[in-house]
Amino acid sequence: MGVKLPERPGKGWYVFTDWNGQRKAKFFGKNKALAKAFADKLAAKLKWAEQSGEAVTLATKDGTIPTVADYLTEWLRVYAEPHCKPSTTGEYRKVIEKHLLPAFGEKRLHDVTRTDLKRLIASLVAKGRTKHTIHNVLTPLKEAYHHAMDDGLVTSNPVAHLGRFLTTREPADSHIDPLTAEEVRQLLHSTQARRPSLYPLFLCAVRTGLRQGELIGLQWGDVDFHGRFLEIRRAIVRRKETTTKTHKIRRVDMSPQLRTVLQTLHETRQLEASLLGQPMPDWVFLSPTGHRLNDDLLRAAFHACLEAAGLRRVRFHDLRHTFASLLIQQSAKPKYVQQQLGHGSISITLDIYSHLFPGDDRHVVSGLDDPQGPMETTGDVGTESATQAQPQPDALRSVGTEAIESVREGESGEVREWPNRAVSKTAVLATGPWVRSPPSPPNQACRATGLRIMAGG
Repeated sequence: MGVKLPERPGKGWYVFTDWNGQRKAKFFGKNKALAKAFADKLAAKLKWAEQSGEAVTLATKDGTIPTVADYLTEWLRVYAEPHCKPSTTGEYRKVIEKHLLPAFGEKRLHDVTRTDLKRLIASLVAKGRTKHTIHNVLTPLKEAYHHAMDDGLVTSNPVAHLGRFLTTREPADSHIDPLTAEEVRQLLHSTQARRPSLYPLFLCAVRTGLRQGELIGLQWGDVDFHGRFLEIRRAIVRRKETTTKTHKIRRVDMSPQLRTVLQTLHETRQLEASLLGQPMPDWVFLSPTGHRLNDDLLRAAFHACLEAAGLRRVRFHDLRHTFASLLIQQSAKPKYVQQQLGHGSISITLDIYSHLFPGDDRHVVSGLDDPQGPMETTGDVGTESATQAQPQPDALRSVGTEAIESVREGESGEVREWPNRAVSKTAVLATGPWVRSPPSPPNQACRATGLRIMAGG
């Protein structure tokens, strides 16, 4: 790899360049001095690129390098549109027009430096943009530079390895705002009374955690009433049918309540279709006009139902977070939560919801000690665990759990204990059976002093 200056007998001098998988050749005829000067200058340029990480250009057919604006426009046309989902291409086009073109549009590809990119990141941070948003802004530019390297226009990617400049204090769970169990009941009750046609849709959202596009794209052929599950095969995003986010088909379990509601809806649709003499629509959830739902209509209806129920305004996507948080309150394992939500990796699930998983595992580390004698003690156990959930903001604390213990004395002297159990702060306190234990026996201290305690007295 590098720059070589060979002579072809009978032809002349060449400068061969082999750089990052790209090979270029330039012929200088019999002029060895000019060829050597060019080779030395190019070698120094590539050495600087290797040290600084900045992009440099190799020879092109017409000697010109396109501007960032021209290349991004061409990249969207020949790569993003044919190979990416319409929603992804739309997001790329949005951030290119809003952020990248104002910052770099008039520059040539090889003129964009890492200093320029650091300044863009700093300006976005100053505007309060999150790490996730900044990453989305840089993604299309980074991918376009990879293609520019393949085309031989630049030798390195100035957008690569900028992760350390994106470090923020934003927690992974800061963007979730789930409804509580009581708020879910309030929303469903109000919707069933005021907008009954939307009740099955909202119930399905909070019982399955499907993404908005997956709900809109659900068809009756995807519903297995006997097996009590849904097969998620597609999504409708910006009114266009596409694959799921992970490009995989997954199964999502249905609760008995959801199965009953969807069975009733299916029978109603069959009856309506037979009365009209028309085939039943394939889509499970329809608009008021009988057509497939779309994103804008669904969001508007959801916010109207929140307002009618007297609830705070949240995103429709927060119903997905609500489903996950309620699953965790039911002691669901992380792997099951991941499978139901359709996350590509369990690390995504844990990054978002790990603070909701309760538990105190101090007994695990205690089991590492050597066996103790019957009279030996390991000391008092502290009230806090190093691995217990950390304090959460007020918005998230509502979905936490606490241990509740109550002890009462009965009329006959027995003790009634309310067993320790995790109880959701946001849900209705579940009532369980009292644990009845016999009266306590006389203690040894009383016997030692000669006091006589009558049974039952």
